[in-house]
Amino acid sequence: MHRKIGRTVAAAVITTIASAAFASTADAGLVTASASSCDDPQLEQPFKRWNDSASYKPLGDGGFEAGAQGWTLSGGAYATSGNESFYVGGSGDRRSLVLPSGSRAVSPFTCVGLNEPTLRLFAKRRSLLSTTLLVEMQVQTSLGLSLWLPVLPGDVGGISWHPTLPMPLLANLLTLSATDRTPVRFRFSPLLLGSWQIDDVYVDPYRSR
Repeated sequence: MHRKIGRTVAAAVITTIASAAFASTADAGLVTASASSCDDPQLEQPFKRWNDSASYKPLGDGGFEAGAQGWTLSGGAYATSGNESFYVGGSGDRRSLVLPSGSRAVSPFTCVGLNEPTLRLFAKRRSLLSTTLLVEMQVQTSLGLSLWLPVLPGDVGGISWHPTLPMPLLANLLTLSATDRTPVRFRFSPLLLGSWQIDDVYVDPYRSR
């Protein structure tokens, strides 16, 4: 019940902010480009045991079982054996992604809109150094400009596997309307000298609520 109320309030706030964003940025051409097509996979409930009953869609090879197929890895990022410890993608899963210091991993494109409000995944620090997993989202404006925007709060969790907090996709406030969607992709990187490992990356479509 609390989650439903919270989502209703959030939807109202998002719609209001989106309207304001559109009004203030349309003339400047900052409204995000509209997606021509969006093929969404089957929805899942991977965070249900953490009192999050929302249905999510996985990012392309977001469990890294195909070796980060479709992802762009740099700075030493690599798919490795060893799954997140909860096996939400399936008991047969065996892989995850390592992000050493200075590395980056960019996901394949997916569609988001006002009805895709959050990103969530599993992560753990690989070193005792306190650091942050930076998450960013790339959007294309209606004028063809490319922008990388932070997805807060990122993650500062511990050295064991854990689900991150839901991360609001604020850039989706710039879509043209409540029914419009835009292609985005996500970039994951450790801040400072940290080293991270991530697995099972999902976007919450919200439309099932």
